[in-house]
Amino acid sequence: MISSEFAPNETNEDANLALRLLFQPWKWRRGKETNNLKRRLKSRFFSSDTHISLFLSARGALYQYIKTLALPPGTKVLVSGFTPITCILPILEHELQPVYVDINKEDLSMNVNDLKAKYNSDSKLLILKHPHGATPKDRKDILAFAKDKKLTVIEDVSQGFDLNLFKQKRFTSTLLLSFSRTAFISSVLGGAIVIRGKNNAELMRDVEKNIPNASFWLILQIIFYKIGSVIIKKTYPIYFGKLLHFVMKHFNLIPTTITKNERKGQFDPLYLKRYPNICVIFLMKQLDRFNDVSAKRKRITALYSKQLTDTKSQLKIALTYFPFFIHSPVQAIKSLKQFNITLRTEFNTLQNEQINHHVFGYKMKNCPVCENQIPHILKLPTTISKRDSQKLITRLKKVVSSQK
Repeated sequence: MISSEFAPNETNEDANLALRLLFQPWKWRRGKETNNLKRRLKSRFFSSDTHISLFLSARGALYQYIKTLALPPGTKVLVSGFTPITCILPILEHELQPVYVDINKEDLSMNVNDLKAKYNSDSKLLILKHPHGATPKDRKDILAFAKDKKLTVIEDVSQGFDLNLFKQKRFTSTLLLSFSRTAFISSVLGGAIVIRGKNNAELMRDVEKNIPNASFWLILQIIFYKIGSVIIKKTYPIYFGKLLHFVMKHFNLIPTTITKNERKGQFDPLYLKRYPNICVIFLMKQLDRFNDVSAKRKRITALYSKQLTDTKSQLKIALTYFPFFIHSPVQAIKSLKQFNITLRTEFNTLQNEQINHHVFGYKMKNCPVCENQIPHILKLPTTISKRDSQKLITRLKKVVSSQK
């Protein structure tokens, strides 16, 4: 099975660990592992003077951080038009107004000229997305502009980031991380705020300490996903995996990516909870093999860029997903599915025609590059083997030829 979104990070090791922890419920909610994880994250990715606050979801982490800023209702928040709706909902929940900034066609990151055009004195917060783990092309100019205008900056690195970017240099922005099932490292659910600055750090520490625990049922869903996803991937070609996936979704045995309320444009407090200790354990297991996974992502990214782009050059970064532009993604998805290749589009963004734009305060033609580019993206997996990636490339080329 080749999939762009279904359990890209899960292995037999993860499933075996989840099976053992299923029978150790005293480790599910709290444990000494949390402080160990924070030390490892700082040592691996960040400077020693950072503070890390962990939560059950990235949108929950974003919600809590925005709350500490105590911005008055109506304050404008500058965001990329390519921002997932799950990151817009915490903004709306605090009665703030998102202002959508268009992107660069080349790298899908925020366009600095459009940012300057849409800024006004009511803007106090900027969320800078690193699409698919790539550093925004205009990042330096954007941060310089934000500093000049005294904007608080959150860098959304939930899809990954340059591993040296925040380690060797003292950064002034706040970072938003995700540990969701499709993130660069995964505990199925999870998110974090990484911050420098004593005052805000203390506020976030108090929030993290006092937030409610996740329910035991939700923790069980996480465990079932860890175990079931590996079985599903291995048995998908013989249809048992398809059946198991259907059963687990039908009986609500795995956590949802987006809840029904969120699809309607309502902030859902379901994932506004403490980061469970069992997720800490899962994440540390993935950190053990992070270097190998990152190296694989880098190799597969280079392979895609060489064989599927006009430039024929190799990207030398480890993307979480490779964005492949195609005329009709829906047709391509249907064509590839018969070969057990399951790809996804950017379904969780404002460019999805099923999203109610009015609810999210977005007006069509406000971000023309976004509207022209995002609906034509297929997300290609970067954690698959070279053999599978070559198979995917071959099939994709045939689909592209048939659409001409």
